[in-house]
Amino acid sequence: MEQESFASRLSKALLIRNMKPIDLAKKSGINKATISEYLNGKYEAKQTNIYILAKALNINEAWLMGFDTNIDRVPDNERTQIITYTSTDDSMLPLLGVDDVAYIQPQETYVSGETIYFRLENKLMIRKIINKDDIIELHAMNPYYPMLKYTTKELEEKEFVVIGKVIKVENKSAFK
Repeated sequence: MEQESFASRLSKALLIRNMKPIDLAKKSGINKATISEYLNGKYEAKQTNIYILAKALNINEAWLMGFDTNIDRVPDNERTQIITYTSTDDSMLPLLGVDDVAYIQPQETYVSGETIYFRLENKLMIRKIINKDDIIELHAMNPYYPMLKYTTKELEEKEFVVIGKVIKVENKSAFK
């Protein structure tokens, strides 16, 4: 039996959950155009978006990717899944440089002072987060990258989504 495509499974999941693509976009924070491209088979989601989509649809990531497995999702608090992220810039040097790998413990919230992996305006980033009253600061470790500073309301408007916290890194760039 041939493995079903990601596009086919995403379409089925929307039917099963009685959701429209626009509903999924709102719930996941992934823009509607990207979801449309997934549904049309133009692109397949990368690991992070598969996790976000599966969570929003309350389905198993492996099932969504087309594997012959149960559709039921195991809640995050019952898993030990770790996400890996390969850095594409040097904003977090000396912690992370280009092509270094960060290991992320999935979580939806943060504690001030943690280094988190998040989506902001559909861009994935790792930053140290500092919460001061109603102001949230997102700090790059590299001084050549500006600190991002927002109110809680501004972050909501920019579709800020916490994916997890960094728990470990493989820093190879420091030894090049």
